[in-house]
Amino acid sequence: MKFFPIVILLGAYAFFINSQFVIGTQLENTEISLQVDGLSSHWIYLQGIHKNVRSKLDSTLLDAEGKGLFKYEMPLDPGYYNLVISDDVSFPILLDQDQSFSLKTKMGQLIKAMKVQGSTDNDLLYKNMQLDMELQDRFQAEIQAIQQNGTQQLDQALVNTLREKYFAEKEAFLENTFQQYPNALFTSYERAKQEPQELYRLMADQSLDPAQKQALILSTFWDQVDFSNERLLSTPVIYDKLWQYFNQFVPDQTDIKIQAVDILMSKVMDHPEYCAFFATWLADDYLPPFTGQMDPDALYTHLANNYLARERAMWADSMKVYAWQLRAESRSVSLAGMKAANFEAQTPDGRMQALFDVKSPYIALFFYHYDCDHCIETAPKLAQQYPALKDQGLEVVAVAMDTPEEEWKNFIDSNDMNFINVTDQDNQSIYEHYSVWATPEIMLLGPDRTIIGKHLAVEDISVLMQASRMGMLKKENSSSSLK
Repeated sequence: MKFFPIVILLGAYAFFINSQFVIGTQLENTEISLQVDGLSSHWIYLQGIHKNVRSKLDSTLLDAEGKGLFKYEMPLDPGYYNLVISDDVSFPILLDQDQSFSLKTKMGQLIKAMKVQGSTDNDLLYKNMQLDMELQDRFQAEIQAIQQNGTQQLDQALVNTLREKYFAEKEAFLENTFQQYPNALFTSYERAKQEPQELYRLMADQSLDPAQKQALILSTFWDQVDFSNERLLSTPVIYDKLWQYFNQFVPDQTDIKIQAVDILMSKVMDHPEYCAFFATWLADDYLPPFTGQMDPDALYTHLANNYLARERAMWADSMKVYAWQLRAESRSVSLAGMKAANFEAQTPDGRMQALFDVKSPYIALFFYHYDCDHCIETAPKLAQQYPALKDQGLEVVAVAMDTPEEEWKNFIDSNDMNFINVTDQDNQSIYEHYSVWATPEIMLLGPDRTIIGKHLAVEDISVLMQASRMGMLKKENSSSSLK
């Protein structure tokens, strides 16, 4: 949106008038009167937001004077809505107890010129946005005055001082508003948008143990959100924070992603609507990266076992729970830290090759498909590095997935793949033991045939072998010191 760029997935969603949302006061029937000067005979759309979905709910045609009306015999669900003029121009409203009100503004200055009558939430919403614009204008004017007068040196320290002055003014405005209107939807929404001051203190504190610091940051991140207030699920703030949490505050490491899930879910176990949204989004929509330190299979399996089982996911239908559990079962067969499974597969000369017949200390399993673009990029890199990796104690077993014999052999020859090559023609004999749902996939097996790495790049293999050797050496030294 033009004024509020937020990360929301567009899609169809059913919004219902007069839902079973429970609040302490009877909601008004909805009657929103609009006047947009400078915009005549134009359609305006009412767009609703729920969780991570936006939906177009209704429309009204402005008359020659720019006037229009949205009117319903029953109230709309409390939450955040957009009045959409075009794909890149819109302005927001909040609906809660006051659903009969008027808005008057003009094109080109939709926010700055907005006047609200009959709605406390929207009056606060626009005063807040107008203050943002005013503070920005005053800040720029003060910067320009300093530059023109030449009485002070405009360095970064002075700019930061000026910023802090205006931030303090905005903070004071919000704090006063929150105290004056503690039950307003605006207060819950705007407070949830704010990042706790404690978060910045923790991030700057170098004295904390790293693991303790990470846990405190993840927990503190949600301190401003009132999970007892389901109205926030119909605003952009919950999904925005959810996306920010997992994509900006949580490193792409399996153990920390799992920790982040547990911290978040512990906060909402007594709030079924939030619990259902977070668990479902993580299972169905969230796509963590495939890296050597991040195993999405482990994250999904943990989520399914702990939050999507029948006894926990009472809010989901039985078929959905069954699908989650079935998927988790298939993805749990080859997690990092598990013992690898042996298999036999056919080599180009027709022999059967058993994985555990390979005697090298380390084995890299390279799963690929002959017409996969990234596989075509990875295969020659791996072949080029193979002699050096072999000298370090590695053997490569390349597994062609669902590849016709002629294409398989051509792929081997064209990429000089002078290591062990086998094929899983029916996609079953190896898939039963290894979860490979995207190619290329490189897994590294250690001397005891434990899976010590997944989703590896070619350059990760040597690093991980070295780390494995160092870990084994530390264990040996530790055992010796205990004797």
